[in-house]
Amino acid sequence: MGAPIWIGENKDLWITNGLKDAFCEVLTTVATLEGRNIMTIYEEAAGVAGTYGVSGLGIDLDEFHSYLGGPEGVRRHLDVCRARLSEVAESCGLTPIGAKNVAHVLAWAAHIMDGHSIPEGSNFYEDWPPGMES
Repeated sequence: MGAPIWIGENKDLWITNGLKDAFCEVLTTVATLEGRNIMTIYEEAAGVAGTYGVSGLGIDLDEFHSYLGGPEGVRRHLDVCRARLSEVAESCGLTPIGAKNVAHVLAWAAHIMDGHSIPEGSNFYEDWPPGMES
């Protein structure tokens, strides 16, 4: 079935439920490494709590604003997550292919947060957003 990552009003980033959960795991694990305690997001944030492991229920990336310093903080955090992905992949239970897929989804989320639309026919697992590479 899959689930979306909501970014503002944009719900175009539909991914598998497992990848959605891995995306959240990476966001929270890297935040912990960066000295932030955002694990309470799974208990407090309506757009995240209760969605972990539930197919069809996406996460609302805006819920991370208060934990990571607003939209700008979330956007920066996506870049930090991509930079530290190889460091946290194993502890997040990611296979090499899973880590590659999360890297792509992080890039697509950043692309949307930068105000860009998703080109028709884009493959979130294989393609990089225009102007962005690995």
